Amino acid sequence: MEQHAAGTDLLLVPSYSADPRTLSCIHGLDSWAERHLIELRHLMQPGNRLVLITPTPISNACLDAVLQLMPAAPPHWWRCRLNCISLNDHSARSLTAKLLERPRLLDQLATQLRPGSVLACYSVSEQEASLAQRLELQLEGSPAELAPLGSKAGSAQVFEALGLPHPRTTQLCHSLQELGDATEALVLSHHDIGQVVVKLNHMAGGRGNAPLNLSFNSWRLQSPRQRRQSLDAALAALAMPLPHWQEELQLHGAIAQELFTASSGGLSSPSVQLWINASGAVEIVSTHEQCLGGPHRQSFKGCRFPARQAYSQEVMAMGEHLGRHLAKLGCRGPVLLDLLARRRQQGWQLWAIEINLRKGGTTHPFQLAATATGAGFDRSSGQLLNSDGRAVFYEASDELHQPPWRGLLPEQLIDALVQRGLYFSSASRRGCIPMRLGALSEHGLLGATSVGHSRRDAALLMQQLMAVR
Repeated sequence: MEQHAAGTDLLLVPSYSADPRTLSCIHGLDSWAERHLIELRHLMQPGNRLVLITPTPISNACLDAVLQLMPAAPPHWWRCRLNCISLNDHSARSLTAKLLERPRLLDQLATQLRPGSVLACYSVSEQEASLAQRLELQLEGSPAELAPLGSKAGSAQVFEALGLPHPRTTQLCHSLQELGDATEALVLSHHDIGQVVVKLNHMAGGRGNAPLNLSFNSWRLQSPRQRRQSLDAALAALAMPLPHWQEELQLHGAIAQELFTASSGGLSSPSVQLWINASGAVEIVSTHEQCLGGPHRQSFKGCRFPARQAYSQEVMAMGEHLGRHLAKLGCRGPVLLDLLARRRQQGWQLWAIEINLRKGGTTHPFQLAATATGAGFDRSSGQLLNSDGRAVFYEASDELHQPPWRGLLPEQLIDALVQRGLYFSSASRRGCIPMRLGALSEHGLLGATSVGHSRRDAALLMQQLMAVR
């Protein structure tokens, strides 16, 4: 991961740009900003300063949970160079949009931030580009005009150009009629496609994915008129997680894509995380196994590190191939490649599924685990290794939910973890690191990374955390 030069300021705006109706569907939205607290590691370099913008105040318990992971130093050594600014705005809008509406605060920031300061965000859109221009900051990430490369349709086009194996996909559609026409053409021209999933072009986290309730093997036996009626009915009844999905379809489009199933072998969802530095060099940051859930098992719920050894080298090679291509196009900063792996008799078969030109659900768990253990990623083995050569394993999720957690204060949960020996220990390099503590009391929601000495150890720690009351 690229580091900022000594004596620089980092303005951290953990904003997710989406329709307010989409944002209102995310429980504990304000607490998403806490996932980015690991950027406090910027302060490990003496002279660096960090300004963190959040929609609502972050508690000391949340800050302490991350600060205690840093190398030993007096608390004031960190806090005197940290400026947390809350906008005190609970509305379901992007954080960047809220900040741009506060000209006095922008003037204050422009005065305080030193020349050469950097703006870091969750993702880069035109809003983040405007903010960087307004404050004369370097923007970390790919230019906003390259965002289509990370869309569902754009990803498929990139995979096709690179010759990477990927699911067969329709062109981008902006109406149910177009989507029906494109889907019909796809499945009639490829008789081995049995199921299809519809994906909204710009939706993250699987919130815009829904399988069509049709088995195309039997559908092809119907008359042309019956086929179209069945397809139109299935599209109209599509169980998309997003209530206003048809408006998103009209505005930003959607694709229909071949859906793989586990009927002929086991399925898994690996991913690889890249970093493209300012000069265009590509670095492999990590690999993961993604944990999918939701009503259609299309939504990202967490991850396990590292990816299976059986295909991790191939996953990293595909990531590097993609990264070099994106670097030539001008992409910079974080890139995530999601894949699908299906077990075959001769091994595992991989398909590229989606490109994300942003940070994601696997970004902060890796940074947390690496910072907490002092470990580094070893490209040759695909492992995170301590200074003594011991491998680090972890599980992570931002959506741990337990009804008994409602009403529990962050400090009370941390006390319970300490009493049970589950809280992360820098001595043993093992334990649970809680995040999203701001959503705990109101929603019974928590994010956590459980760091262990083996896959089984990390899984056991996560199970023990879920049993805390």
